[in-house]
Amino acid sequence: MCAQVFHSGAKVSHNDAVRALLRSTVWAMLMVVIGATTARGQTTPPGSPALDVFRIFLRDGRVLSSYGEFAQVDTDLVFVVAQGQKGGVQTHDLITVPVAVVNMERTTAYASALRMSEYAALRGEREYQALIADITRAIAALEASDDKDRRLGIAIVARRRLLAWPADHFGYRAAELRQIVSIIDDVILDLQAATGTSQFSIDLVASVASAPPVPLMTAPTPAETVAMALIAASATDVGIEKLALLRSANRVAESLADADAGLRSEVARRLNEETGLDAAYRALLREALTRADAAVRQGRPMVIRRLILDVESGDATLGHRRPRDVAATLRTLWSESGLAVDQQLAFERWALVKGQLRAYEARVRSAHRAWTRHASTLSAIKGGEPASPGKLDAAARSFGELDRVLVSLRPPDELVEANGIFRSAVQLVQHGLLLGQRLAVAPNAELSRNASSAITGADLLHNAGVRSLALALKARRVR
Repeated sequence: MCAQVFHSGAKVSHNDAVRALLRSTVWAMLMVVIGATTARGQTTPPGSPALDVFRIFLRDGRVLSSYGEFAQVDTDLVFVVAQGQKGGVQTHDLITVPVAVVNMERTTAYASALRMSEYAALRGEREYQALIADITRAIAALEASDDKDRRLGIAIVARRRLLAWPADHFGYRAAELRQIVSIIDDVILDLQAATGTSQFSIDLVASVASAPPVPLMTAPTPAETVAMALIAASATDVGIEKLALLRSANRVAESLADADAGLRSEVARRLNEETGLDAAYRALLREALTRADAAVRQGRPMVIRRLILDVESGDATLGHRRPRDVAATLRTLWSESGLAVDQQLAFERWALVKGQLRAYEARVRSAHRAWTRHASTLSAIKGGEPASPGKLDAAARSFGELDRVLVSLRPPDELVEANGIFRSAVQLVQHGLLLGQRLAVAPNAELSRNASSAITGADLLHNAGVRSLALALKARRVR
């Protein structure tokens, strides 16, 4: 591009040429756009769609209605099915449909179109006009400035705003804004040339392409909501949701004076069929889980394996009509089978060691008579009262013997913990008795408190050991 241009024999600067370009193109473009925007307006055509009724398009061509937005949760699409009409019987049921049966591309495209329609109806045109007013003021400031860098900065910022705006406003007026951007691109190129930039780049913000137009559907009639509810009931594989939806459909169909008799009959037939099917599945699955619980307690995993086969066979007989419920029950049964194996092993282990457990318990029981025989002496020390030297010596001998017995024992694994607790209890008693012997010679308040604490701690440990022993003497229970 030349640094200077000549017009009608007069020498004109490059800046003047840029200003002339702005006056002749940008301002004209803005006036055209603003005029077109004002002329276009936003009117609501007759039979306009309900802005809160989204559509779910199934792969087989059938269409469902969703009251409000739907949500995808993992491999499921969750939405609300509304039936009936305001002022009459109206129901709302939450439905789960596998994403695999949904045409998600068409469903999301319709949702985007509906959101843009709602935005346009509520505030789109107002916010669009505000944007155009801001851009108009920016271009006026650009045209009035003599600073080349400032003019370029204003143009770049305006372009970025125009490109980014549709993405934050549901793609509203994206096509018109791209037309404005294309003209501002030419201005930026000229302004860059004026600043001496040798390489031009105007790809500053990714443009949002306009989505293909999606025709919106009018709000379904009350009878149509019932018909679509029947479709939803056949699409969902959640038994409780299917039955609830059909019950709602039956209430609504019965309330519609102009409902087709065939529709009412079909709703009643489907409800009756699903009610019987639901009762059959509940009986099948509940019985399996009840029997599995008993089998776990008895340690009989083979019973649960047979229950799994029974559930699979019963499901096949019923036509595989509750896949989620059956799958959940089978997962539970396999888990129960693992617990039953654990219980079986616990019973077998207990059968192997019960002789050792009982022998240990008998040996310890005889040795533990020291706790009862010397209870008064231990109680005196715990209460901070003096005890006779003879009783203290006798108690010390008894607990010393008890400690030797516990050291000599080789308990099975199930009793290692209990044996360790008993030993700790005996050692605390011995420490308390030693302090008691010293107190019998010379009373001391601090020694008395320490002795009392030792006996108290020994009692707590002894009781814990007794509980641990009692638990080990029985077969371990997984439930």
